[in-house]
Amino acid sequence: MRGADVARTEPERRTGRAEATAARPTGIGREVAAEWVRQSSLRSTWWCVGAAVLGLALFAAMMGFSSLSRITENAVEADSSSFVQLLSQGHFYIVQFTVLTLAALAATGEFGNGSVTSTLLWTPRRGRLLAARSLVTAGIAFVTGVAATAAGVAVLAVFLGRYVDVDVLELMATGVSAGACMALFAVLFVGLGTALRGTAGTITVGFLLLMGVPLVMQLSGVTFLDDLAALLPGLAGIEFYAGGDVGFYTSPYDGVVNVATVAGWAVAAQIVALAELRVRDV
Repeated sequence: MRGADVARTEPERRTGRAEATAARPTGIGREVAAEWVRQSSLRSTWWCVGAAVLGLALFAAMMGFSSLSRITENAVEADSSSFVQLLSQGHFYIVQFTVLTLAALAATGEFGNGSVTSTLLWTPRRGRLLAARSLVTAGIAFVTGVAATAAGVAVLAVFLGRYVDVDVLELMATGVSAGACMALFAVLFVGLGTALRGTAGTITVGFLLLMGVPLVMQLSGVTFLDDLAALLPGLAGIEFYAGGDVGFYTSPYDGVVNVATVAGWAVAAQIVALAELRVRDV
């Protein structure tokens, strides 16, 4: 009887091992899980998320107070006040730069401390590593964009809720669009950081792409340069999540063009990063 029990339990053991192996994440899932553990264990990740949420809340408080002052002096000002406009400007001036910093640190941190050698020994497929890093960073950036929008809406409601009509569906669309745009920015800057391999260089180039170069081009007053600047990711991005209610001149293009522009920059950065990662030793 004992031998029979052993005979019966051995297949069960093999089945149990097979089920346990199947339950483990494999391939890209394993790399995503490992990357999540790495990024979530870094204080800098949560500092960036907190800075985005708190920064947009403070921006909303200042803009809300300023708008309230104008409305109390002249009630007609309420008609020109827009939650979407103020929130979008907050993302443009504050949140996108916290996402830039988040992605730069995620992409370049291991190059700076040398631990990328161990990471690549664990994951020889460099494309898989880049994909996992981009996916995790994009996920964090999406949540950051949505959370920052929610915080901004709550603060603006305190100041302007009595005077400005609020379209809940429109605000929800703004939050999701902002999150999606921040996710695309994360993919863009993880690619850029992987190619450049330096935090300072990534943040510098990212700042120029998001704000520096397009604003200088628009200061020229030349229509061609104004419209060309709209094809850079920063201005295309705000047109994307503001839905055209930006509050300052950015672009003659509407809708899908802006989404495609940001996505195109992200894809281009990933292609360059993958090529650099494959041909260059660490």
